[in-house]
Amino acid sequence: MANEGKQAVPVAVVDKDQFNEIMARLDKIDEKIEFYSGEKFLRAGKSVGRDLGVAYGACAGLIMILAYILFVYAGHWTRVI
Repeated sequence: MANEGKQAVPVAVVDKDQFNEIMARLDKIDEKIEFYSGEKFLRAGKSVGRDLGVAYGACAGLIMILAYILFVYAGHWTRVI
């Protein structure tokens, strides 16, 4: 009668060896997931770095071409046009 309306929390008793075995298996799974996600982010970082390098290289090349045109042909605009 006194326990009516109260929620009981279930209690589970597990053997210590079984618990350690399950935790070891979960640790192995966790290591595999960490390795996979590390490789995935490494590949993503490489591709982003490559794309940014290409963009910075193109910008640097354009700046160098413009600087060359400005300094070499500074007084001779009829040759440039």
